[in-house]
This record gives sequence, C-alpha cells and structure tokens, in this order.
Amino acid sequence: MTSAEPLVYYPAYCFHLSPTINKWCPLRAVDIQGLECRPGFEADNVFFSLNHPIRWVRVVGVVVAIDEYYGRRIYTVDDSTGKCIECSLDIPKPADKARPNTRNGDATTAGHTEDAPHSDIDVGMVIDVKGSIKLFRDQKQINIQKLQRVRSTKQEVQFWNKIGDFRRDVLSRPWALESREVRQCKKQYMADADAEEKKKKKKQENGYSLDSNVLSRQISAKSGDTRSKPTKQEPLAKTGARYSHAKG
Repeated sequence: MTSAEPLVYYPAYCFHLSPTINKWCPLRAVDIQGLECRPGFEADNVFFSLNHPIRWVRVVGVVVAIDEYYGRRIYTVDDSTGKCIECSLDIPKPADKARPNTRNGDATTAGHTEDAPHSDIDVGMVIDVKGSIKLFRDQKQINIQKLQRVRSTKQEVQFWNKIGDFRRDVLSRPWALESREVRQCKKQYMADADAEEKKKKKKQENGYSLDSNVLSRQISAKSGDTRSKPTKQEPLAKTGARYSHAKG
C-alpha cells in the first residue's frame, strides 16, 4: 500500500490479526487525544491510529490534578507533549447517608477516601497508567486498569524508548491484510455466528420441550388424582353393606 492509497478499515472480525488491538499500546497523551473515532465502533471503545484499531493504552506522566467524584477519581496526567489526559479510577462509593452533592458532576470536597485504591498517589508524582480508552463528554479518557508510581528517571526513559519503537515499527505504516486473510476471517465469523444461532435455537427448543413435559406430567398427575378419589357415595354404600350383613 502506497501513501497515495486510501486507508482500508477492516471489519471487527479481522481485529484479532491486528498488532495493536490486544496490546498495551505505549502512547503519548497527544497521540491518544488524536486517535480517530469511526462510526460503528463507539460501543466497543475502539479508536484508530491510521487504520490500526486501538483499545488498550499505556501512558507515563506527572499528576497535575486530582478530582474526586461519587464512585470515581480522576487523575489528570501531563507527559509534556502539549496535551494532558484524564485517567479515571473507580473507587468505593461512600454510604448513602454520607453521599456528597455530586449533581451536574461537581467534584466532592471531602478529600480522598482513605480505603480507596491508590489513595497514596498525589499531585507531582510520576505515574504509569494502563487502561482502556473511552469518551466522556466528547473528551478521551483512560479507564484505569493498572496504575503504579514511576520512581526513577531511568524508568521514564525506558518508556519513551518503547513509544519510539512502537511508533517506528507499528504505527508509522498502515495495517495491511491479504484478501485471502480477510476471506478466511469472514468465513470463520459466519461459521461462529451460525453455530451460535443453532445453539440458541436448540436451547429454545429444549426449553419448550421441557415445559411441555412438565405440563404433561402435571395433567397426568391431576387426572390420576381424580380417578383415585372415592366418590361421596362410596362410604355410604360400604356402611350400608356392613349393616345389612350384620342384620342377616
């Protein structure tokens, strides 16, 4: 593929062949903010660099702000690339009686929750964040999966080297598949979809059969109970018989 050719965006059933989709992609904050959103992939939180599908990212930078909301904490990370990135961490929710006023998304003023994860992270610290990308109010955020402090300049340098290698080896050129590979992926996808449909249909049929069997047993049991019940006249007939025999 030459630079003059338009980018080919492959269907999601080809993504497992991508070198980026299931990788912690080392990126700069400015790179993450520049990832493209494409119609049809919003629900999966998949974004694109060229035509590379990206879901998981990794960034290293200085914490310049921390805001707490009900059930989440936002670290604003600056990696000196001209853009910051917000990183969202789920934290335990306080009891309802102590719930702060968070209407319209206003941050709480109660300070950090002591038993929340990573409560030791503070402004000015350098952190290494891994997570998935999401959109919040039309702005990209990282939904934190892993977070740790970076305690040495050597670690920062190693990460910047990873960014350079990843950009050179992967992101600098479009992702390309052979037509044969795309056909194989589609064939496998269709086969999997057909198998799933048959599985659902079989499950529904088995459920209907089970319900029919249960209903049949209930009807049989009810009919059996009716046949075995003595009529009201039976005790009288038996009593009369015994009295007649005694008299004779």
